[in-house]
Amino acid sequence: MQVKAVKSMKNHVRLLRRYLPVGRGLGVSRTSRPLSALALRALTLALSALTLALTLVGAPAVADDLPPPPPPVEGSAQPPPPRAETPPPPVAPEPAQPPPPPVAKPVNAQDQAAPAKTPVTSNTPVTAKPSETTKPSVTAKPPVTARPSLTAQPPVPAKPAEPARPVVQRPLALLPDDPIAPQPHKVAELPKNSRHFIKGELANVGAIGLVPWENQIGAVLGIERIGAVYYASVTPQINYNTDIGDQPLDMSFGAPLRIQLLDTRPDVQWSQIGQFRKQDWNDWTSYAQIVRNITYGGKESHVYADINAFKASTLGHGALLRRYNPNLDLNHRQVSGELDAFGDYGGGEIYVNNVVQPRVMGGLLFVKPLSFIDRDDFMMRSFSIGGTLVADVDAPLRNRLDYSDLNGDGRRDNQLALNQTTYRPMYSAGKVLGYGLDSEIKLVDNENADWKTYVDYSMLAAGLPTDDPKAFQFDNIPTKYVHSGGFTWGHLLRLNLGNDPVHVLRLRAEVRSYDANYLPGYFDVMYEVQRVLYRVRSVGGSGQSYQLALANGTKLQEVLGRTGGRILGGYFEASWKISEMFVAAAAMEFNDTTPDNNLFVHLEVPKYKSFQFLATWHRRNASSVNSLVSKFSAAENILIAKARYRVTDNFHINAEAITPFGIGPDALFQNFIDLNINAEFGFGYGSRK
Repeated sequence: MQVKAVKSMKNHVRLLRRYLPVGRGLGVSRTSRPLSALALRALTLALSALTLALTLVGAPAVADDLPPPPPPVEGSAQPPPPRAETPPPPVAPEPAQPPPPPVAKPVNAQDQAAPAKTPVTSNTPVTAKPSETTKPSVTAKPPVTARPSLTAQPPVPAKPAEPARPVVQRPLALLPDDPIAPQPHKVAELPKNSRHFIKGELANVGAIGLVPWENQIGAVLGIERIGAVYYASVTPQINYNTDIGDQPLDMSFGAPLRIQLLDTRPDVQWSQIGQFRKQDWNDWTSYAQIVRNITYGGKESHVYADINAFKASTLGHGALLRRYNPNLDLNHRQVSGELDAFGDYGGGEIYVNNVVQPRVMGGLLFVKPLSFIDRDDFMMRSFSIGGTLVADVDAPLRNRLDYSDLNGDGRRDNQLALNQTTYRPMYSAGKVLGYGLDSEIKLVDNENADWKTYVDYSMLAAGLPTDDPKAFQFDNIPTKYVHSGGFTWGHLLRLNLGNDPVHVLRLRAEVRSYDANYLPGYFDVMYEVQRVLYRVRSVGGSGQSYQLALANGTKLQEVLGRTGGRILGGYFEASWKISEMFVAAAAMEFNDTTPDNNLFVHLEVPKYKSFQFLATWHRRNASSVNSLVSKFSAAENILIAKARYRVTDNFHINAEAITPFGIGPDALFQNFIDLNINAEFGFGYGSRK
């Protein structure tokens, strides 16, 4: 009778704990409970007491399916009772004195204290020894001893109680509208393997540096080559990384200091050893380079903010600005800024190539009109219409030649004129404006796949010189307004496969049709160099044709001054990422007419144990698709390879192989193959929170 009462009470308690939410399972939060915790506890005790009382009244006097406990053997040590797995039922406290003679007890069989005494009166033998009568008082807790021993019997273990669960669900059938009852359809909506879907750019294509992920303060010491000059470099730096909400916040600050060692030009060599490199800090805008990066969130997250001196940036689908990096000209370091935000009803993006003195800037605004009708349908929620605007407000229109021999090398009109303070080319400036409309919609959106299609129509506009180019006029140049346009239809497929680790695939394919004087992604990875010289010229040229190529070889004139029929082209890109261990990416851009065929291959180890690695090779401005892989060392190609290895917690080794563009001895933008190695010393503090 006791056992049945306890089992029945336990079933009711289990019922309450299972179907009255207690903060776990079934998706019902604590704040949504209709009953307070006190009410639940009171209801539990009331049902337990009622169950016990009903069981005692309706059950037989003695549980016939349970054998009585064996009598104690005289003179033998009693083994300690096994630990009970279930709490004992409420029993009245036993008196300190031995119980009264067993003859008077059977009369009160219905008393709650009686069940604890009944096995003793019916099975305890009476002996003549007084000491034996004292033993029952020591073992006067037969229910406590009997219950653990009875749990070892086959009919009573806890496992057989599991099949009884369907029976205890009967009260739910009587109360189908109970607000605290579990709702099966809500449980079914929970994904089996819920995880965050990874979007955005997977690879840092176009980036020119690595940013440490540790919290540390220290300095980087080494030898660098920039152009024809070798420098001893010291860069004090501090890095800090943390998490705000569910988004990362990464910050890094540093101040590069370079002391000249050797100039490889025969007329200079060691004559300027020990001089401080003034080009790094030649104007007030240079002080922004102390900020290496401040980044919150990730591209295509709801809020993304990035102030960076390393990364390349893209606006929207990249029809106008794609992977533009303002720091490919290593003679002039710039810190760019980007801010993105979006929601179910719209959003936008803003970009500037220099946070203190912007020259190239752009923005994107879009709205999701169908979200106002049905925000729960992913196709209606994803449909958007947007507009993009990008401008270079200081675009080179015509380059100035060094008629005055500013650098004193005697070459004069066969080279570009340089500002002797900033070491940047001097030119007559114009403006290039890009603008367009786009629309996109998702075709698939689930926990493993995200597929959207989009269309863009964009235009370029600028003023082209109308004077005689052979006159080499550099001031008050007359211009005429020209514009061009191009259409793009593209698809973007993103896949998240597996859980540990997650394999992320990103595939993009575009079909393009555009005017001869239009170029998709006009503001691209090479724009900072090609805005001055669209095609890097050979060194040592002379004559009027060479001078004309230098003066009028700006990207504005080379692209918007083209004539001809419509051009067909395409773009394909694939990226693959395995957690933070490995990234691979490749892309090809091609057309059937102009020498604007491009290719890149990228490998990256973002963060694996003690190792970081990044390598990108760009093949630019190939004359045809077949020649994309035929000239690995062309003048327009880019190679960026950087590695970082942690030897100890306080010591790292950095190595790089890079072909930076800079003004060389002939006042031309040239790329040099530089091999640099340096040592990084630092002390960690705190840890990522």
